[in-house]
Parts: sequence; structure tokens; C-alpha cells
Amino acid sequence: MYNHILYLAFWIANSSVLFIFGLADLKENIVLGNWRFNSFESAIYAGFWLTFLYWVWWDFGMVRGIKLKNKFVILAYFLFVNFFSVWAVSLFHYIFGFRINNQYWILPIGILLTLVQLFVWKTVVKRNFFQ
Repeated sequence: MYNHILYLAFWIANSSVLFIFGLADLKENIVLGNWRFNSFESAIYAGFWLTFLYWVWWDFGMVRGIKLKNKFVILAYFLFVNFFSVWAVSLFHYIFGFRINNQYWILPIGILLTLVQLFVWKTVVKRNFFQ
């Protein structure tokens, strides 16, 4: 049952991070909104697709048997997943309403998403990651 709650919590967290980056004074680098969606709707929609891609890569890692035992490997894997997901969602900005004009912002957003998702994981699942 907690998988549904975890997915919803990741979606809210991802959308919040995107919305905060969209509200920041980075108008020339990060754009939320297009002709179809305003900035809030774009953050929710893009956050959903980030969460979906995150979940797909998570399931892919479990099916392929990727050994996620080491904490560094876990963080590196999910940093790559978030990096790729932000890039992919930004690539289809005309559909999702989230665009990154300066590609150097993908890494900070990916790092922040990874840290926020780690916090959400620890909160929802009630496991201590660093023990």
C-alpha cells in the first residue's frame, strides 16, 4: 500500500521542486508554462512525468538485478535517473510546459530532486537510509 503513497509523495515533491525553480528569478534559464498550461499546471504535469520516469527506471533497475546495496551506488544511480528524467521532460517542453534553456541547470535540479526524494523515501517508508 505504501507504494501508492510513495508515488504520490514523489509526485508532490518533484512538482514542488520544479515550481520553486520556476518561481525563482531564472526566467531566461528555466521556463514553466506554455500556450496550454500556466506555471502551476506545468509544474504538476512535468512533476508527474518526472515521477513516472523515475519509477520506470527504478523498476528497470530491480528487474535487471542492479545491485543497489552500497549507498554511494544508490545515490549515483538515482542522480543519473533524475538527471536523465529532467533532460527528457525538458526536451519535450512543448508538451509538458517545462523548459530548460541553459542545460547547466539540469545537474542542480537533478541533485536537489535526488535529495528531496531521499527525504520523502525516509519519511514515507520509515527507514533510515544512513544507518
